[in-house]
Amino acid sequence: MDIKSRNINYSGGAKLAAVIIVWLGFLGTMGSCLFLYRNHDIASSSSYNEVYSFQSKFASLVHNVVEYHVLLKNEDHIQNSGADGQTAADNLQRLHRIENKLPAMVNFVYYVRNTQTGETWSNLGSEIADPVRFIQKQPARAFLNGWTSDASIPFGNLEDMMAGRPYEVYAAVVDPPQAGDMFYDNYLDYTRTKALTDAATILAMIAFVLMAAAFVYLIYTTVRREPEEYGTPPRPTWLYADVHTVLVLLAAVLSLTVVVGFGPDLSDTLIIAALAVVLSLDLFIGLTYVLSIARQIRDRSIFTNTLLYKLGSALKAFLRLAFRGEGFKLWILPLLLGYGFANGLLFVLFRETYRGYFGGSAFFILFLLIAFNAGVVYFAARSLAALPQIMEAVKEISAGNLDYPLESTGIPVSFAAFAEDIRSLQGGLQKALAQAVKGERMKTDLITNVSHDLKTPLTSIINYVDLLQKEQLENEAAAEYVNILEEKSARLKQLIEDLVEASKASSGNLAVTGEKVDLQELMMQACGEYEEKIQQAELDLHIQTAAETVCVWADGKHMWRIAENLLSNVVKYSLPHSRVYIDIASNNGYGSFTIKNISAFPLNISPEQLTERFVRGDEARSTEGSGLGLSIAQSLTGLQGGKFRLEIDGDLFKVTVAIPL
Repeated sequence: MDIKSRNINYSGGAKLAAVIIVWLGFLGTMGSCLFLYRNHDIASSSSYNEVYSFQSKFASLVHNVVEYHVLLKNEDHIQNSGADGQTAADNLQRLHRIENKLPAMVNFVYYVRNTQTGETWSNLGSEIADPVRFIQKQPARAFLNGWTSDASIPFGNLEDMMAGRPYEVYAAVVDPPQAGDMFYDNYLDYTRTKALTDAATILAMIAFVLMAAAFVYLIYTTVRREPEEYGTPPRPTWLYADVHTVLVLLAAVLSLTVVVGFGPDLSDTLIIAALAVVLSLDLFIGLTYVLSIARQIRDRSIFTNTLLYKLGSALKAFLRLAFRGEGFKLWILPLLLGYGFANGLLFVLFRETYRGYFGGSAFFILFLLIAFNAGVVYFAARSLAALPQIMEAVKEISAGNLDYPLESTGIPVSFAAFAEDIRSLQGGLQKALAQAVKGERMKTDLITNVSHDLKTPLTSIINYVDLLQKEQLENEAAAEYVNILEEKSARLKQLIEDLVEASKASSGNLAVTGEKVDLQELMMQACGEYEEKIQQAELDLHIQTAAETVCVWADGKHMWRIAENLLSNVVKYSLPHSRVYIDIASNNGYGSFTIKNISAFPLNISPEQLTERFVRGDEARSTEGSGLGLSIAQSLTGLQGGKFRLEIDGDLFKVTVAIPL
């Protein structure tokens, strides 16, 4: 069954059927969209009353009613209006035209009333007892007395025509329209076209889905096919990718020119047929191009199968052959001899053509001589200019910067082999460093995983200790033992949490959310939190702040942990009855705080060792510290782009944390 499905999936007949479906779906989508574009007004409307042609005709008839009954009225009114002869004649002609037009409207009804005299005019029959109510029941209606019921209908200057006149005009189109005028005929056309637009919309969606599905199938079979499995060798690409792209772009420009030449009139059947042919050709050209590119992407030959790549590779191979290894030494002598011979030949020709004045031949040979030497100097200087780049790369690599880029694009072929050897050396060092980093990461992961595994039994111990404390233990020794268990388990829990955070901080797995942090406020709050512990440690705290507020861009949570760790270090290891100084300042784009205290234990250790994990100034390890506080603080400072510096002078311990302002 699997073999049969593969044969169907990758058969030529299935792919041909998919191409035909793409073509038919494309024509169906484009044809439906063209029809919807030509009838967009009807397609976007929900009823005939919303169509622009209906609103325009309705507004024109309302305008005729107002003009006829409010302005023109009758022949006597026109002749007695005082207008000049030409204007009166035009008004009479307009009056007769409206008189002939309004009675022919079967579905257009109106009612006009003079609010001063009570006179009324209407084309409604006597069977309508209340014309105003009848008109107000129609969906498309209008009331004119300085206000209209439908602002989307373009009534034009009717409000200006009726301004200051005691008239009320009611007008509407009867719904549903009856046979006999243009509203009925247009309503029938609208109904038929609306049904076609709905069908065209459905057809466009179905055609697009079929086209997309067939196109995805073609892409899938092109990318996933394994010709060797079916015993057929892969088809060679008969066009370079860049040449194919240029040809496709030319075809697209030609097609666009043809389409623009058709103009906006798409009502002619021949024009539509020609447009369908042009777009079909574009579809087949584009489909062939896309499948070809997909096949080359599958074979990973999209860049290698270009004419520019082939030419560049051939030139590069020739130059490398000329300047590599022993071949370079052999080429030096012919090049020098050729350069001297060409210079001598040009100089002799110039001397022979120069007769005391610069003629055309002498000037041309002099130009060749200067241009030739300028070209040689340029290429020689370009080759020598690469030496400082190579030397700088060697200097950076020797200093430990293994990621220093030594781009081969700017290296001439004369030093290409040398640069390649340096890059190989750089790659070997990077691999060795990567192995070392991998080992360090494995060590960090081991610590993290072991710490995580210790949390579960430790949580159980803490919970059971809590349960034991709630029991009424009559044995005082047992109660004391439970309290000791609680104290030691809490310390172990804190140690595990510090260990996990130290691992995350050193590996860079902590997120840093930058915000504005006030160092003075931070340190004052931290000192306030530790005020009781500082008093218990019998320390005298002195805080020196800057004249101006020092704000840094850092993560407030990480900065709080740094301050907390350093103050905890002060409380644990400071000499009782000594002073602790905290200085807050800003300098060279950094905001910093410095903590100085006298150690209660001899500091026979370097600052670098003191920031390592599990290293403590108390070598007897008689205090509660874990040896992780300074390591965590240093890692968190580095994560925020800051500087962490320790200084030890005898028993004086000084730590400075600097964060960018």
